[in-house]
Amino acid sequence: MAETLSVRPMDAAQLRALAHPLRLQLLEVLHSEGPATASQLARKLGESSGATSYHLRALHRAGMVEEAEQRNARERWWQRSPERLLIPNSVPEDASDTQRAELQAAHSQIESIFVERDENALRRWMEVRYDLPLEWQDSQWIGNSRMWATAAEVRHFVEAVNELARPLRKAPEAGDSERLEVHFTFRVLPQQPAE
Repeated sequence: MAETLSVRPMDAAQLRALAHPLRLQLLEVLHSEGPATASQLARKLGESSGATSYHLRALHRAGMVEEAEQRNARERWWQRSPERLLIPNSVPEDASDTQRAELQAAHSQIESIFVERDENALRRWMEVRYDLPLEWQDSQWIGNSRMWATAAEVRHFVEAVNELARPLRKAPEAGDSERLEVHFTFRVLPQQPAE
C-alpha cells in the first residue's frame, strides 16, 4: 500500500531554514534512518553535537522536525515531521517585493547546495568508478536529453520519476551488504519561454 502523506509547499520561513547544507543532511538522515539524537547525528555526519543541536532546533522552529518519543530521559530524540514539505519551484505572483527577494535568495542558496553536492558526488564517482565491481560500473548513468513538452507534461514527468525513486530513499537494514548509497541527481530545465 502506498504511503499516505500530507504534502504542502514550504513557506518563506521554512525555505530560509532549509538553506543550509547541514540542515539538508539532517533531514535526509532522519528520513532514511528514522529518529536519532543530536549526538548520533553528529557522529554520523562528522559534526559536533553542538552544531547538530543548533540546526535541529532551527528545523524544529520551522516545523520540519519534531521531538520523537523519548527513548531515555537524558537525550532528546528527533524525527522528521510527518507532513511532507516541497521546495517550491516558483515565487507566488502575489508576493511583495521583499518576500520575492527573500524567497529567491533562499531558493538560490538551496539550489547552489544541491549543485555543489552533485559536483562532489561526480568527483567521488570518477575517483572510484573503475575500482567497483562491473555490475556497479554498469549500473551508473550520466547523460542528458532534449524533450519537448507542455508545462503539465513536464510536471507529470517529474512527479513520475520522483515516485519511482521514493522506495529507494530508505536506508538498508543492518547487514544488507548488497545496497550501496547512490547519489541521484535529476534536473528538468525549460530552456526558453513559450512564445
